[in-house]
Amino acid sequence: MSQPIILYDIPGQGPVKAMSGNIFKARYTLAYKGLAFKSVWVESKDIEERMKAIGAKPTGRKPDGSDFYTLPVIQDPSTGAVVSDSFAIAEYLEETYPSTSTVFPRGSKALISVFDSTFMQGMGPMFPLIATTVYTKILPTSREYFRENAEIRFGTKFEDISPEGPKREQHWKNAKDFLGVVDGWYSKSGGKWIMGDTFSYADIIAGAWVRCFNGLFEGEKWEEISTWHGGRWGRLLEEINKYPILD
Repeated sequence: MSQPIILYDIPGQGPVKAMSGNIFKARYTLAYKGLAFKSVWVESKDIEERMKAIGAKPTGRKPDGSDFYTLPVIQDPSTGAVVSDSFAIAEYLEETYPSTSTVFPRGSKALISVFDSTFMQGMGPMFPLIATTVYTKILPTSREYFRENAEIRFGTKFEDISPEGPKREQHWKNAKDFLGVVDGWYSKSGGKWIMGDTFSYADIIAGAWVRCFNGLFEGEKWEEISTWHGGRWGRLLEEINKYPILD
């Protein structure tokens, strides 16, 4: 690889712009495989136009049936490839750079794909918390766009997605309950990773979202999360952050 891979990401405020769990998956995959990359920052409101311009594939459909574009997307100058979606990015990097550290140990890709789908479905009850917090972290120029799309997604006014009080407390209970399920999966592995002593993309999935929580829920709330389930999430963050994900 002669040139760094370009990783398209959404900028947040502050010295560390990266904040998305899904994009952290791509960052950790690139870092674990030792592949050089550089970030190109695209505000939420500009994603569709920018991705169409580089030939990226949509990753879903809007309520009106039109194409929906999300990040992460990578652009590999060495091959000309443009790849959308974090799992597809991991597959591409694995196939294109086979001499680097594997994130899909032999025979594991199908099961990790199921893990990815199950994990993201389980994350559903946490998204109200994530959305309302992300809104405070993104650049002011993207907030109106973000608010409008969140209201469409959740089917309610933005202020009613996760307001302070009983509804927010229930969302936090849901978050802890879901992470308790994931903790149970880890406990069955017989090691510190989902595959026991073998690191894989499954750990990147979990670690990426823990890294997201660490950035979004700062201070006392993160300190609390890090101690849940015997300190599982604080330890996971410490382990996975051994790989440099910021370019």
